[in-house]
Amino acid sequence: MPTALVAPTEVGRIYGDVGLGEFRVSLAAPLERGEYLSVEDETRRPVLCQLDDVERRSDLNMERASQLARGAAIPVSESFFGKVRVVGYREGSVVKVPQIPFRPGSSVHRAGEELIAEVLGIRHNPVTGAYVGLLRGHNLRVELDINALVQRHVSVLAKTGGGKSYLVGVLLEEFLRHRVTCVIIDPHGEYGSIRYKSEHAPRDRARFGVEAQGFRDQVQEFSPDTSLNPEARPLTFSLGNLDARELLTFMGFTNVRSYLSPMKSLLEAAASANPDFTVKDLIRAARNVQEGGVSYESIAERLEYLDETRLLAPRGTSLSDLVVEGKMTIINLRGVAPDVQELIVTRVATSFFEQRKRGKIPPLFVVLEEAHNFCPQQGQAACSRILKTIASEGRKFGLGMCVVSQRPARVDKSVLSQCATQLILQVTNPLDVKAIASSIEGLTDGMTEMIQGLPIGTCLVTGGGFHTPLFCEVRPRASRHGGESVKIVPGS
Repeated sequence: MPTALVAPTEVGRIYGDVGLGEFRVSLAAPLERGEYLSVEDETRRPVLCQLDDVERRSDLNMERASQLARGAAIPVSESFFGKVRVVGYREGSVVKVPQIPFRPGSSVHRAGEELIAEVLGIRHNPVTGAYVGLLRGHNLRVELDINALVQRHVSVLAKTGGGKSYLVGVLLEEFLRHRVTCVIIDPHGEYGSIRYKSEHAPRDRARFGVEAQGFRDQVQEFSPDTSLNPEARPLTFSLGNLDARELLTFMGFTNVRSYLSPMKSLLEAAASANPDFTVKDLIRAARNVQEGGVSYESIAERLEYLDETRLLAPRGTSLSDLVVEGKMTIINLRGVAPDVQELIVTRVATSFFEQRKRGKIPPLFVVLEEAHNFCPQQGQAACSRILKTIASEGRKFGLGMCVVSQRPARVDKSVLSQCATQLILQVTNPLDVKAIASSIEGLTDGMTEMIQGLPIGTCLVTGGGFHTPLFCEVRPRASRHGGESVKIVPGS
């Protein structure tokens, strides 16, 4: 039986040729692009549609416009037209599209929230729902399915200043409330503020139903540089726990095979002389090799640089300290050189992947900020290979990833394409817009244009348990936002 839903006031009529997926509508008054509409099909069942584009036509030509500019009383006749996308109707758990086109002349109504929620699948789920905001123009909570995010990866994309770190903070608050184990790769030290409740009181906080809250008890922070990041615990790695292949990868070698044999010899020699050997012991051993050639010289040079970073210690940070079930770990890389950041990401990402395969750590969600630096489309970072592996295989082992970037075109396409859920704020760069459009199914030309003009605080949601893209007003943060831009002029 068709669902009996009362349609609101008529807003227009269908005209012209009508397809199964879209049609044209003559509007009685202007509507915003993205507005949800409803039309009855052949069985008088209401079908959800969306205004994808809108046009305002008039009889005002150039000559009459000039007269109008000079103050003449010129009457203007205008009309409104739109292109509408058919979303469908829900039948059980499936959303279907009518297989008979709507009749020309059919009434088009503004869709009611009951129909919108039913077809889009918007519902409150206290167990797996991550509340990120309200459907734009409606009082409907948008909750992403946490299992879908972790199992199939997610990306957060926006231009600089577009609000991506704010939105990521909203997601992290939801993960903490649901006791999701997560690790944040934080190159700029933005996310430690999530410990503290927000001191701002947005006027619309009540509309979103969000109360200020801090998460100090669920957050821990590590950094290689605790002098610059005093709230963090030291992050180091145990030299004794690295075999030859792992150490070469950690040192940034891409052609590991060429150096594997000499590295094994150095480790064996150092261990036999002193079980608690240090990086300096390895450097001396490499320098003392008679006729060692280029291989030993290259290894010695990389080891000297690695020794300067102080990342390797006799007893490093244990994986059980980094990954704690139900808590969030921030790996704060503020002040760390980019190439050293790559080494750190390589090591921790490799450990997470290998230990999840063995079930040694709980299911884990990794947030990768500035992803274009760690898995670039052009060139190669030391951590590119393991991040590609996690993107393609991590979901099988309960290792999810959130890719965050202001330059989608510069993120490796094989990584970005694995993100089944995408949260997109304003993006204006043509190359970035093209990269987004090519990676999302069901994105219309109208939606692509809307991305370029989205107001701050509004994002396009694809995936996350929804079968069609939708626009969401991001809710206020409960915790303090740490990614605000620094003001050059005080008081501005």
